[in-house]
Amino acid sequence: MADGPAGEERLHPSEPRPQLLGSQPGAGLLAPEPRRDLLGDARTMEAWRLYFETSQRVMAQLGAALKDDAGMDLADYNLLMVLAEAPQRTLRMTVLAEKIVFSVPRLSYRIGVLVDRGWVLKESCTEDRRAHNIILTEAGTAALIAAGRDHRAQIHEVFDAQLDAEDIDDLARIMGKMRNAIDV
Repeated sequence: MADGPAGEERLHPSEPRPQLLGSQPGAGLLAPEPRRDLLGDARTMEAWRLYFETSQRVMAQLGAALKDDAGMDLADYNLLMVLAEAPQRTLRMTVLAEKIVFSVPRLSYRIGVLVDRGWVLKESCTEDRRAHNIILTEAGTAALIAAGRDHRAQIHEVFDAQLDAEDIDDLARIMGKMRNAIDV
């Protein structure tokens, strides 16, 4: 390499110019040339980025609104909803962790917070003393119902109002396909 103006390094004219892969859809690494095996199909990567970035923005917007309106995190809302749908509003901690996609240590922390709020109970499992059951309380049910009213309106605003019935059917079909592939 030769030095350019003000001590900048320049490539020899015969050397390939490095390209910032971030200039390609779905990329972000510095490499001599974008490689198809790293980037994949540009259309696929653009779809992935759109899915990833948009889903993160939707979740952030819904989470912030839920926190403002009900003083509840989106993760706590989901946890309470899963318990509300469970038989006797009770699930073993490991099952609950799997359903809401939390690690058991992370769930243990959240359960502690919800126990302090009176929204859930944590009891030893009678079948296995090493395990714990998490039980939705009446106060937790009331908090879920109160939060659910505003939350449903927020979902409508950022989700339903933007999609027609065909879009919703397509999204449900696509996400179901992806979930089935992951849950194998």
